[in-house]
Amino acid sequence: MKVVSLFLSIFVFGIAAYFFVTDFRNSLELNYIIYMLLLLILMSICVVGVMINIPLLIRGKRKMNIFIYTSFSKKYVANSRRIRLKRHNHFKEEPNYHQDTI
Repeated sequence: MKVVSLFLSIFVFGIAAYFFVTDFRNSLELNYIIYMLLLLILMSICVVGVMINIPLLIRGKRKMNIFIYTSFSKKYVANSRRIRLKRHNHFKEEPNYHQDTI
């Protein structure tokens, strides 16, 4: 998803820069100034998007750990669960809560 965001930011920056260069002229009309400011804002948003996603290209893909289950790992998991789930019976017989007090 980040790779798509990176390419989309680069693509939109290119389109906005193209329109900024082709429509650039010396004019003080309010509509023209607003249009050029909107193009500059769009290009700055694209630059921020590229700066956020550029570490993907620098560090590359991280390796993902793949767990391979073999008969040994199944036995190990079963033994570790058995130890964790073992219930300790502290009272071997029914506790006597009725005490005769004098």
